[in-house]
Amino acid sequence: MIDEKIKTYDECNVDEKEVIDSFRKMKLLYDHARFKLHRNEVEDLINDYETLMKLREEIQVKYFSIYDELLKEDLIEGELDASIWGITREHEFNTWNSELRLLSDIKTNFDIAINMIESGEAEQSIIGAENW
Repeated sequence: MIDEKIKTYDECNVDEKEVIDSFRKMKLLYDHARFKLHRNEVEDLINDYETLMKLREEIQVKYFSIYDELLKEDLIEGELDASIWGITREHEFNTWNSELRLLSDIKTNFDIAINMIESGEAEQSIIGAENW
């Protein structure tokens, strides 16, 4: 078995460095585009959650309004137990907020990665690792 030492970036000749630089730049361009795509997908999902939460609130207001109207007109009997609605809404709210926090963290991580690529920090980090 041949026991060859792996070269660090600094040990490469000019042509080898050019190839490595090109591949690194292609990888960073790919990552940049991929991160932006996923960040936009996460942003869309966050917007959907916010719309869902508003819609849920509007539905509850309508529900109580219609239910009260029907009770007043003696078209239905019984009482509406608002506490059950409150428990359900609180559970939904806690679940959706938890999911929103997770999505916001994911979006923040994409933002950080995108900024690192755009600022050149990611490339410098890779070059540093290549010389390790």
